[in-house]
Amino acid sequence: MKIFRSVSAVWTGWICFRIILIGLLQWNNVPLGDISYYFSGRFGANSSDMTEYPHPGTWPSILVGWLSGPNQTSFAVIFTGLCLLVDAAFLMVLLHGWRRKPQAFVAAWFWVIFGTVVGQVFVWRLDIFPALAVAAAGMLLGRNSQLAAALLGLAATMKLWPGVLAAGLVGRFNARATWQRLSAFVASIVGICLLVIAFNDVERLISPLRYQGVRGLQVESIPATLPVFASHLFPDTWSIGYAASKSFEITGPWVSALLVLSNVLTLAMLFFAIGFALMRLRNGNWGARSTLAFFITMICLLFVSNKVFSTQYITWLGPILAVALKDVWPRAASFAHQPIDEKVGKVLRNLALCTLAAAALGTLVYPFNYDAVLFAGRDGLIPAFLLLARNVLIFVMTSLAFTWLRLELKRENTSSTKQAA
Repeated sequence: MKIFRSVSAVWTGWICFRIILIGLLQWNNVPLGDISYYFSGRFGANSSDMTEYPHPGTWPSILVGWLSGPNQTSFAVIFTGLCLLVDAAFLMVLLHGWRRKPQAFVAAWFWVIFGTVVGQVFVWRLDIFPALAVAAAGMLLGRNSQLAAALLGLAATMKLWPGVLAAGLVGRFNARATWQRLSAFVASIVGICLLVIAFNDVERLISPLRYQGVRGLQVESIPATLPVFASHLFPDTWSIGYAASKSFEITGPWVSALLVLSNVLTLAMLFFAIGFALMRLRNGNWGARSTLAFFITMICLLFVSNKVFSTQYITWLGPILAVALKDVWPRAASFAHQPIDEKVGKVLRNLALCTLAAAALGTLVYPFNYDAVLFAGRDGLIPAFLLLARNVLIFVMTSLAFTWLRLELKRENTSSTKQAA
C-alpha cells in the first residue's frame, strides 16, 4: 500500500512498534537478568564474569558502564537506550537512498517489525552489536569489499560465529581483490586481538574458546528438539538443569547421540564453507549478491547444527536479512535475469516472513513460557509445541536460504559481465 511507502510512515511505525517493545519489557522483565550480569561483569568482584564473551563483544557494556557509573538502574536504562539508538541508526541507513531503491521500504518495515517481535532480547542482550557489524559488512560488499571484510573481522572478534562467514570473501586465486579482502579480514582480527592483549592479557583473549568445551545440549537447540518435546510426554525420562555452560541443558536418552549428530552437522557446515571457498578460488565469479546469500545461508546452518541455541540468536539474522531485502529485492538488470530475480523475490519474501514468525515464536518461548519448557507438565504441551514450531521454521528458513544461494549462483553464471574477482 502506498501509505506505507514514505519515510514518515516508517518512522511513525518504528515509534509505535518500539512503544510495544517497551510494553513487553515492562510486562516480562525476566531477561533483565542478562543486564544484571553485564553490570556484574563491569562492576562486580567476580573476575570470571563475562569472560565467556570475547572482550570486544563486551565493549558496548563497558561504554554503558562509563556513562552510568556503578548504578544498576542507570546501567539498565542506558544499555536499553544504546540498543534503541543503534536500532534507529540502522533504520536510517536502510532508508537512505529510498528514491533510487524503493525496495528500501520493504527492508525498513521488516526491520521495524522484527525489532519488536524478537522481544526483550533485542535491547537486553549484546547480540545486536555483532549482528549489525555483519550487516554493515553485507551492505558494503558491492561498494567497498575491503572495508566490508574488515568489518566482518571486527564482528568475528565480538562474537565467534561471524568467523565462518569469511569463506564468502574468497574469489579467484589470481585476483588481487581476493587477497585484499582476506588481508583486510585477517588484519582487522589481528589488530583487535593485539589491543585485547595490550589492555588485558592472553588469557582474556582465549577464555571464550575454553568456554566452548564445557557445553552440552542446550534445550532450545535444534538437535534437542525431539528430547525436549518428549520430556513433556515422559517427564521422568529426561532431566533439564542449569549447567556449567551458564545455560539450561537436557540429559537423558538420545542426548549423547544427538551431541554427536550436532558435531557431525557442524563439521559438515564447515566443509560446506570450505568447499564454497575452494569453488570460488577456482572459478572466480565473486559477487556481492551471492556472498550475501552465502552469509545468510551460513547463519541458518549455524542455527541448525549448533548444540547451543537461544532466543537472541535470531537477532543475528535480522540485520543482514534487512540488507538483503534492500539490496537484492528484485529489480532485474537485464531481461536474462528477470526469471531468476522473480524467484529470488519470492524466496526472500518467504524467508522474511518465516524469520518474523520464528522471532515471535522465540519470544513466546523465552521469556513468556521458558519455565514451562524447562519444567515439563507445568502448562501442558503448548510450550513444547511453541518450541517445536520455532525450530521447524528454522529448518524451513535454512532450506529457503539454500534455494536463494543456488539462484544467485545461477544468476552469476548467466551474467554477461562476470566479475574477475
